[in-house]
Amino acid sequence: MKKTALFFGSFNPIHFGHLNVAKAAIETAIVEEVDFIVSPKNPFKRDVDLLPEQQRLDLVLSVLSNEEQMNCNDIEFHLPRPNYTIHTLHHLGIDPKANTHILLMGADIYHQMKTWQGAAEMLSHHLMIYPREGWQLPQACDNIVLLDSPMISISATMIRQKVERQEEINHLVPKQVATFFYQNAHK
Repeated sequence: MKKTALFFGSFNPIHFGHLNVAKAAIETAIVEEVDFIVSPKNPFKRDVDLLPEQQRLDLVLSVLSNEEQMNCNDIEFHLPRPNYTIHTLHHLGIDPKANTHILLMGADIYHQMKTWQGAAEMLSHHLMIYPREGWQLPQACDNIVLLDSPMISISATMIRQKVERQEEINHLVPKQVATFFYQNAHK
């Protein structure tokens, strides 16, 4: 049975690393599509580090409009804040036993998630975990699939720092994202 992968994040901004992970997930044939669930306010991130939520959502919508089998989901924009992933899963009515969805995340998020609200329940979902530099992958098991994708050392933080220093980012982000930063740098 094919599943939908749920890829949660602030996507601050969306970059080639995110897209490559989503493509690798689809190529496994375990998932049929990837839903990018944009978080307007991450309880673990400072607001000063985030692009305005609507800009992040618009960038994800724009980038994914050119991608097959990838969708943008704004459900968290319609939930009370701060929102937690477990609340989103409940709101969507996703039952871990239904085997219709898989949570797509980096090894960093997997290890951090153990301290999140509803962690035990979230860890009972099917998980697809991709490698992240500096983080150990867990062991594959009944509900954990390890995504065999190349480790790409791109982070949204790195991109924002390059933008601040007026360095080139075209090789890290889709054209829409680079254009957005270029246009806003000259305002």
